[in-house]
Amino acid sequence: MYTRDDMDEATLHAYVDGELDADSERSVLRAMNEDSRLREEVCRLRRAKDWMRSGFGDAEPREQPLPRAGGLRRWAPLAFAASLAALLVGGAGGLLGYNFAEHGFHAGVARQDPTRVLLHLDESRPEKFAAVLDYAERLLERNRDAGVQVEVIANAAGIDLMRVGASPFEQRVREMSARYRNLQFVACANALRNLRARGVEPELIDHVKSDTTAIDEIVRRIRAGWTYRKVDDLPGA
Repeated sequence: MYTRDDMDEATLHAYVDGELDADSERSVLRAMNEDSRLREEVCRLRRAKDWMRSGFGDAEPREQPLPRAGGLRRWAPLAFAASLAALLVGGAGGLLGYNFAEHGFHAGVARQDPTRVLLHLDESRPEKFAAVLDYAERLLERNRDAGVQVEVIANAAGIDLMRVGASPFEQRVREMSARYRNLQFVACANALRNLRARGVEPELIDHVKSDTTAIDEIVRRIRAGWTYRKVDDLPGA
């Protein structure tokens, strides 16, 4: 019988985030059926959307310009809050389930800084890879004197962009990492863990970080004032 003690915190977060493979997900469901403590834990994680409401109140979406690669713009805080709510409640990338209470996120986020941009990728499609690399390169090239920092965070199937033998842009990722000291690629630790659970040992391209989960990194950056953009919003994606 599966119990709460058989499930570590990373597994539960991955389950709620929708990042487990089918066999692992069935294991968690069986454990939940047998262990009331585990069911309570999963419910606690799913209360993330309630913390979103307490953090942002009654904010409603409003049309505002997003940062462009050709020039930096500020993204209005209200529009940012609405987009972040959509992201974390599950509409963009499967990030539902983050425990905002424990991380103090409901206290609010910093004003968004257009010179620090976080790009989020969660699909394994060459056109998505090309769009995020093109956008990052244009942004860095056209704003060299603005002190721009760019981070590309990948989870789920998006980590293929950063895997040796899986990425169609392996050489380009290496070249961009070497050319721009203010560019960082990050692969989600949960997604890598799920690959290993399926018997795949992922090899990451040089200089790609993998010491954090996508949700932890996204929330950390947003709280620090970074501007968030999902790859679906980029030109050519």
